[in-house]
Amino acid sequence: MSLSFYQRIHTLKNRTHSSLWKGSVLGIALSAIVFSQTVAAENLSLPKVNQSLNTAVPRNTSFEQILAQIRAYQNQQSNWQIQQQMANAQLKQSGLWANPSLSIEQTGLQSNQDRELAIGISQPLDLFGQRRAAQKVAQLSATQVDLEQQRYNAELELIVQYAWSQVALFQLEKSLVAEQLQVSQENLDATMKRYQAGNIAQVDVERVRIAHLENQRIYQQADLQLRVAQQQLASFWGSDLNQFVIAPSVNELWSRATVVKTDRQDIENLFERGLQLETQRQQASIDQLKAKSRPQPIMSLGVNRTRSADQNTENQIRLGVEIPLNIFNSQKYGIQIAEAKQTLIQQQQRFYRQQNQLDIDVRLAELRGLQTQFKQLNDQQVPLAIQVQQKTLQGFRLGKFAVTDVQQATTQLQDVRLRKVQLLKQAWQLNVEVQSARMGLPVEQITAKDALMQLNQRVWQQSNAFPSQVGE
Repeated sequence: MSLSFYQRIHTLKNRTHSSLWKGSVLGIALSAIVFSQTVAAENLSLPKVNQSLNTAVPRNTSFEQILAQIRAYQNQQSNWQIQQQMANAQLKQSGLWANPSLSIEQTGLQSNQDRELAIGISQPLDLFGQRRAAQKVAQLSATQVDLEQQRYNAELELIVQYAWSQVALFQLEKSLVAEQLQVSQENLDATMKRYQAGNIAQVDVERVRIAHLENQRIYQQADLQLRVAQQQLASFWGSDLNQFVIAPSVNELWSRATVVKTDRQDIENLFERGLQLETQRQQASIDQLKAKSRPQPIMSLGVNRTRSADQNTENQIRLGVEIPLNIFNSQKYGIQIAEAKQTLIQQQQRFYRQQNQLDIDVRLAELRGLQTQFKQLNDQQVPLAIQVQQKTLQGFRLGKFAVTDVQQATTQLQDVRLRKVQLLKQAWQLNVEVQSARMGLPVEQITAKDALMQLNQRVWQQSNAFPSQVGE
């Protein structure tokens, strides 16, 4: 529509000044209609939408409330109680004695022979701690379930925190782009007036219009990113409603991103805890193999009833002990393998602790550097860029500056505003990386789009792979 309008302006440029003025008035009206249908309507409606959303979903205005809601929903889908029941049953199973054996033997089946009936029962004796070793292994399995539950809760909170930060960042980015779009519209209006007054060429108007259209595209992109992030966060509590608003200020958003705990005592590294548990598991395996390497006596008690051919009967009580001879298989090499594996895990643990702390220190140093940049950008550069743009636009309206000056000042303001959002995104990325490293969690699993689904799938696989017997 605007292009045909300018074509008509071009064909009518040789007419009288009054006719040109009428055409210009028509052009302003048409431009106002186009703008109202595209951008201005969106900007004007934003406060109304936000107001209705806050009223509809007031509980989703803070991170803590959203986290509580998601935990409540996810706990309904979890199976930790069942896994704990399986671990407790396994622990009870490991404490049971080995089953006894019953033997019955009859000799002298012919009528003219002596007959003997032997009835006995035998019971393996746990003299060297095989049951105790099995109980230790089962206890470690129950501890493993507790550790996996801690890992799940920690990873869930990080996933929610990251998703929440994305919604907050995209909301901020959309608001800044909307402000920039308003500036772009003011530039276009001022350019149109200068053109109608005959002070600038049509090509200058087209340049400003191109920049304005690009700002419209950027606004649409920011709106799409926000809606997708909202949809992802809402799916965490089983909802398809993406129309909700969280309202952290810029300072609050930056404070949440940069305030990271530095005390190792307050945070348990779950990966390192898993290595420690694996070390204990190997020690339990060593103890179990050592117990199996020792001969386990089997005590037997029975009665022999003998009847001779002349019908005389004699009863005898039989008591015996059977001792296996562990000559060929004494679990020697199995013990060596378990001890070597234990040593290897301990070495891995020491290396991981050192390397992990170095990685955390690097990210914390980078985060401190971003703090300095953000403070300068937020406190000095952004206000100065706004002031320069406003003064340049005012001077342009008065004929003191050219269109290129306005465009340059507007572009500079836009770059500064978007750089502010970019610094916030970098800070939140570093925040998630530091927290993941402190807890021993892979950051890729936290920031993935399907992070929560992957987490639940891993839990399901772990529960399905739970051993049915001790030592499996």
